Amino acid sequence: MQDRVTRTMVDFAQMKAFAEDPLVLTSGDGIRVTDIEGRTFIDGLSGTFCAALGHGNARLADAGAAQLHRLAMAAPTMATNDRALELIDVLLGLLPGNRYSVIKLFSGGSEATENAMKIARQYHKQTGHATKYKILSHYRAYHGGTGNAVAAGGWPAWRAPYEPLAGGFIHLHTPDPYRMPFDVAPGSVAQTYLRLVEETIEMEGPSTIAALITEPVLMSAGVVIPPEGYLPGLRELCDRHGILLIFDEIITAFGRLGRMFASELFETWPDIMCLGKGMSGGYAPLSAVVMTPEIADAFWGDPRDLVQFHSGHTYGANPVACAIGIAAIAEIVERRLDENAARQGDRLMAGLRRAQDRHPAIGNVRGRGLLVGVELTRDRRTRERFPAELEMGVRVRSEARRRGLLLRAGHWMLVLAPPLTITDAEVDEVLAILDESLDAALAGVEDGAVLVASPGTGA
Repeated sequence: MQDRVTRTMVDFAQMKAFAEDPLVLTSGDGIRVTDIEGRTFIDGLSGTFCAALGHGNARLADAGAAQLHRLAMAAPTMATNDRALELIDVLLGLLPGNRYSVIKLFSGGSEATENAMKIARQYHKQTGHATKYKILSHYRAYHGGTGNAVAAGGWPAWRAPYEPLAGGFIHLHTPDPYRMPFDVAPGSVAQTYLRLVEETIEMEGPSTIAALITEPVLMSAGVVIPPEGYLPGLRELCDRHGILLIFDEIITAFGRLGRMFASELFETWPDIMCLGKGMSGGYAPLSAVVMTPEIADAFWGDPRDLVQFHSGHTYGANPVACAIGIAAIAEIVERRLDENAARQGDRLMAGLRRAQDRHPAIGNVRGRGLLVGVELTRDRRTRERFPAELEMGVRVRSEARRRGLLLRAGHWMLVLAPPLTITDAEVDEVLAILDESLDAALAGVEDGAVLVASPGTGA
């Protein structure tokens, strides 16, 4: 097996290390997956936040199979298809009132964010504001792996291998209430971060800024929940300066946070919304860019005007993916899985906070619905992190895998995002495995040398 896995590259993984202990999955059922050696694991990350309806879902598989027999590909440069139109009707029916009018379908999250930024730039050029080209985004954000998406991302390790990147991308402070870059009164956190955004806009020049793209919950930043008032504040700043607000809801939509859209949860709606992952339950590559009538109108004209959107992808609006998307959304709505995500997310958070009382290494527990982050700290009082070389989060992840739980980890962070179908008993099983894994990981750390216990949960 080691020789075979060296012939591929797993995303973001050093294959030398991966080949020493490979994970090769073969099947799945519900919230569990099975590897090539017959070991079963709870899929604590829904694949990559997309297998929201669990594995082995017959309704989604049957929808895809039926469409394969009917029409597998519709030439995207000269035609659309009935399944794409049906899916767009479904999506617009879920969104508020007459706020959005046009949707362009793609086949992945990076395609969606990349093209959302292209739409923003082209919109300004076609509405008399050709100097607006810059894109604002946050440090520690992740918006995908294509060129402009990487440029908008905010982690040095993911950007540096490809620099110099495209110009015109400006980064903002991550709106992290747990790790402010300087001391601020608790009630002023949102306003402080907003003032930093406003100053950036002023110093860059509002007439040069096309859009601001952000995840409503910054997953790769560590499941950062912006302070209350921050997202509405961004909306107001963008309106004031003629900047389009783009929400990257690739992860956060379709029930993941306990509501159909994070925009609904935070009562802030963008000009452009990027959707994906859970939209197809992970059963087909599918994503979407949703836009307001004002934006869509700028692309409507005679062929000789050349105002059409000048971009596309071979598998965008693929009829098989769209048929699966229709079935997946119906399943979420009919089974009220957004409500289950809210309920089970509360149960998961409560259990993690109980674990925080027992494990001094848990500095912070945060999240919404079934997107939950655990930040590990050496000293909970000062919020000092463990030395990076200890890779504490990776240690916990390894121990969890040995016990049958797959989760995401960095050296200072754990992330859980199980399928929206998870039950009470399964949440409790996740919590029990994680508790044991924390014990085992911490037992491998020299007692007293790197861990400082302090009172209180710090949640």
